[in-house]
Amino acid sequence: MAENGISIINSHIEKNSFSNIYLLGGAERYLVRQFREKLVDALCPEDDSMNHMVFKTDSINAGEITAFAMELPFFAERRVLEIIDSDFFKKGNEDIEALLNELPETSVIIFDETNIDKRSRLYKLVAKIGTLAMFDTPDEKVLFNWINGLFSDEGIRIDNRAIMRLVESVGTDMNTLFMEVEKLKSYALESGIVTTEDIEQLCINQIEGKIFDMMDALSKRDSRTTMRLYSDLVSLREPAMRILYLITRQFIILTKTKFALEKNHSSSELAAFLKVPPFTVKKYIEQSKGYTYDQLLARTNMCQETDSAIKSGRLRDSVAVELLVVELLRP
Repeated sequence: MAENGISIINSHIEKNSFSNIYLLGGAERYLVRQFREKLVDALCPEDDSMNHMVFKTDSINAGEITAFAMELPFFAERRVLEIIDSDFFKKGNEDIEALLNELPETSVIIFDETNIDKRSRLYKLVAKIGTLAMFDTPDEKVLFNWINGLFSDEGIRIDNRAIMRLVESVGTDMNTLFMEVEKLKSYALESGIVTTEDIEQLCINQIEGKIFDMMDALSKRDSRTTMRLYSDLVSLREPAMRILYLITRQFIILTKTKFALEKNHSSSELAAFLKVPPFTVKKYIEQSKGYTYDQLLARTNMCQETDSAIKSGRLRDSVAVELLVVELLRP
C-alpha cells in the first residue's frame, strides 16, 4: 500500500532494509527529488558509476533498462537504476512489467514519475511487490517548520507572520519557496532577521498571490486596494482573460466554501473538498464571510457572463474585465 513518502523512505534508510522496486510520486516535486536523492545515496556510493544508472525522459529505453538491471553488480552489493518521468505508469510497458516480475535481488529500481495512473497494471504490480511512496504538499506546521529551519540553519530569524506572507506571495511549491528563501538569506546576512516588509519588497508576488489579495479587498468592498491591485496586474501585462479566469476560479472556491460551511463541514473536510492546502482554508473562510451564498452565486454568474461577452465579441476583453471588477465591488 502507498504510505507517506517521507516516513517510509526515512524508515527504510534507518533500518537499512530496502525494497527492490520503488515508485515515488505526488504533487510536491521538490520532496520527490529530495527523497529520491536521499534514497540513492543510501543505496550506493556517490562515485559508483559502474552500478548506478539514470534514465531520464529523453533517454529511456526498456531494453537498456532490462540489460542493466539483469547484470550482477560489479564489486558492490547492488545495482541501482533511477528512471525519471518514463510515462510507463500512464502508457504502460510490457517489457518493464516482465522485468519487475523477474528482477534480481541485487538490483533496485527507483521510478520517479509525474504522471501516474493508479488503474494501470504497472502501478498495481508495484503496489503488490514493491513500495509506493507519495509526496504531497505538507500541512501548515510541517511547511512552516521547514521554512523556519532553512533560515535558522544560517542563524537568521523569521516569525510566523513573515512566513505566512512568504507562502501567500510565492505559493506552496517547495522548489519555488526554496529559491526565494535562498534570496532572502543572502539579503539578511547582516541584519540576521527577515521581516514581512523584506518579503513584500524582494519576493516573487505571483499573479495568483495578487488575485488572492484582490479577493481579500473585494470581500471588504475596499475599492481603492482592489483597483490598485488590478492596475498592478495590468502593468505586469497579465492577459485580461487570465485575470478573468483566476477571479472566476476564486469565486467558485468561495461559493463551495460557503456551501460547505453551511453544511457544518470542518476545516480539514473543507480542505479535502476544495483540494487546497489546509492552511489556505482559513483565508477562504474569512473571505466568504463578506458574502451571502446567493451573493457568491451571483458573482460567479457575473464572471461567466463576462466570459461569454468577450468570446462573443460584444466587449473587448480588457474593458469587460475592468467593468466586472467595478461591478464586483458593489454590495
